[in-house]
Amino acid sequence: MKRANQHSHADAPPPECASDVPDPAASADATPPPSELESLRSQLEEKQAAYLRALADSQNTRRRADADVAGAHGRGVAQFARSVLPVLEHLDLAVGHDLASLDAQKLATAVEMVRTDLLRTLESNGVTRIAPTIGEAFDPHLHQAVLQQAVEGVAPGQISMCLQAGYRFGETLLQPARVAVAPE
Repeated sequence: MKRANQHSHADAPPPECASDVPDPAASADATPPPSELESLRSQLEEKQAAYLRALADSQNTRRRADADVAGAHGRGVAQFARSVLPVLEHLDLAVGHDLASLDAQKLATAVEMVRTDLLRTLESNGVTRIAPTIGEAFDPHLHQAVLQQAVEGVAPGQISMCLQAGYRFGETLLQPARVAVAPE
């Protein structure tokens, strides 16, 4: 009599089918056929070549972008320099005159003309002047308080005097306006 937990020979696969079942240990050591190996090597070489091309393209793009930025910067500086040259020429003309023969009024007029020309040149290049007025609210993003000064009619914390104008280029503060602020 057979016990229920014993296996009979009927449960085992027939010997001719045993060779059809792959042996996991044997398949790990097996090498693919030569044609499949060559196919895999070919695919690997293609992927490596594609990677190297992509890397070269990336480096070329970065170099072109760096060159474009440098070129744009150089053109911007050249454009600004060209716009300032007329101001320099006016100063050269003024220095070339016999300053001793000029009266104070003519000299002041010449300086004001050069100043106006320079301000116009700066504005045409995107530089705006910050000239706060008395009684204007103090803005620490645009103004630098250098002293406190009480002025009649100016509330505490407001600008009581502009000592020096400031300048900005777009949203970039180039120089804050230096001001006096009414004390608290």
